[in-house]
Amino acid sequence: MKKILLLIPFAVAAIAVSAADDYRVISIQILKSTKDAVSFNNRAPAVYAALYVTETDGERHTFRNDSLTAVTTAVGIKEALEEFESLADYDVPVYTLYAFCLDGQPCNDTIDTTATGHDLFIVVKEVRITSYQHVEKRYTDNDDMYFNVAVGAPYEAVFAVYDAASRTWSHAETLTDTLLWEEDTWDVNKSLERLPSTDDALQLAAAEVGRLYARTLAPFWLSVQRFFFVPSAKDLRTAADYAENGDWNAAAVIWEQYAGHNNRRVAAQSAFNMALACEVDGRYELALEWLQYAEKLFPVREIAGYRVILQRRINESTILQKQLQDL
Repeated sequence: MKKILLLIPFAVAAIAVSAADDYRVISIQILKSTKDAVSFNNRAPAVYAALYVTETDGERHTFRNDSLTAVTTAVGIKEALEEFESLADYDVPVYTLYAFCLDGQPCNDTIDTTATGHDLFIVVKEVRITSYQHVEKRYTDNDDMYFNVAVGAPYEAVFAVYDAASRTWSHAETLTDTLLWEEDTWDVNKSLERLPSTDDALQLAAAEVGRLYARTLAPFWLSVQRFFFVPSAKDLRTAADYAENGDWNAAAVIWEQYAGHNNRRVAAQSAFNMALACEVDGRYELALEWLQYAEKLFPVREIAGYRVILQRRINESTILQKQLQDL
């Protein structure tokens, strides 16, 4: 599976043109639970990046070229952890760990827990990342030629967590995927100027891999897309502007008024928008009530899909609250 980090301009433009008069797409931040959270409560976490010896010359050791990549991945973990409120004032340190892998012998990963004063260690055991550029001719439905320009970074990374108190390893994880930056264009050279170089892609991918692993350890913020309706009434366009500027309370005041409009379609769309305002405010049960009300007014087809999303958020909320208490 490829993670597209740069959206295709053609596709985005097409969505905006076809939907501009009816609804707007917006990105919101939601907090997601993770599958197997680490308890950071009253702990002093640190991140280690393993550096591997490839050859020795007397007392001088030569390390792999990807050692810098491992450190960048460790910094990605650090930055992701410090996004949480409970760790916001805590400077998660990053150390290097020299793992000696000579003559095909197993690596001896040793952590000096007494010297650092930390008791929970997130270890980047190994990171392998390559990068490439790719240009491909494509054609529109009208047989006009354009180019797809892509920069990819396939990676494989190995992680684990060491608990100094129990002297045990846990949360072993191997992440394998390809990060992709791509753009559809008529001018290949300009696209290559906008996209990361292959060297930059290595470091950008390394940091992103660290953030991805951090998301397996603790709840994480995720940017998701939602949409809301924008009927033609001037007040409702004002409400849309409020929402896009993050003033959901002001938008909700207008939407709630129009949820009682004599035009049942406008009222249903306003009630749908109220459900979104409630989701942003963390009131998922109330959001479902607004959807139910909208459904009684007018058969807005998007209600069914949004109900599934809200129900999923309700189901995850109990797990999420428990994980947040352990942060």
